[in-house]
Amino acid sequence: MRVLSILLGACAVFTLFLGILPSISHFWVAAFIGGMRTHIAAAALLFSIAFVFSQRSALSVLPFVASVLLCLWVWSIHQTISQPEPVSDGGGEMLKVIEFNILGSNRHGAEIARWLERENADLVYALESPPIVGEISALSDVYPYRAGCGELVSDCDLMVMSKYPLEDAGFRSMGAFSGDRFFHARIEINGSAVNIVAMHLTKPYFDALQRQELIVATRWIRGIEGPVILAGDFNSSLLSPDIQNFMMATGLRSYAREPRTWPVGAWSLGLPIDHVLVRPPVHIKSLRRVEDNMGSNHYGLAAEIVLPSAVMPR
Repeated sequence: MRVLSILLGACAVFTLFLGILPSISHFWVAAFIGGMRTHIAAAALLFSIAFVFSQRSALSVLPFVASVLLCLWVWSIHQTISQPEPVSDGGGEMLKVIEFNILGSNRHGAEIARWLERENADLVYALESPPIVGEISALSDVYPYRAGCGELVSDCDLMVMSKYPLEDAGFRSMGAFSGDRFFHARIEINGSAVNIVAMHLTKPYFDALQRQELIVATRWIRGIEGPVILAGDFNSSLLSPDIQNFMMATGLRSYAREPRTWPVGAWSLGLPIDHVLVRPPVHIKSLRRVEDNMGSNHYGLAAEIVLPSAVMPR
């Protein structure tokens, strides 16, 4: 029993250390760990509770108190990057937005294309979209405007489809390993304009490449005037300190209850690594996970986004 108690105490202390590491270290490993802080905080709480029951001493309470504080801190980080409540429920346009990392090797392209037709969204952010290249002609009946997969660039890593003209559209490369993985355009809806941004970030465990991409993306987005709807695969949760810095610098905010999108077999233990973000006054009314992954290793996202009237007059 004593050995078990020591082991539980060591696990509690170790997970507490992992929980604070991303905030005291700039090493890329710390940023990678930071994306899993919700899981780490929950593990620290469970280990510390088990340690209290196994040790039953005043000293054993300390890891428990520290783990509770860690959980509260992680919750406060969520609150900081979540969108504020809208000032009013006044009029505006409602946009339906789909984000989906299809998986480049997916064999269910036709099924995904038929689903996208039925969804009848206003905007579709399709990542790793080669599986639906053969369906583009049919999809154009529902989404007449497109960028990617032969429009502007030949690559299909990032494709945006829209019911509205994509004005001043262009792709950029955020780094040597992220060619054409940043997209920006503008759409106009009843006299109001909103910026459309799509991003596909490198995985956070590839040295510091993701941090460098975020620095570049931050500079570009800060140069964009007006409201923004950004969606894409960040390959990390928003709790990563690098992504927190990106959001604070750009004014982007998230939906308060982001669905977990990866891996598809992890159920409630998965991570929200696909995101739909907005810059106020644009507001995310709802955000849900598409429960059928249709052969992808990610779940898709479906969002309802409110664009207040005349937020950016032309």
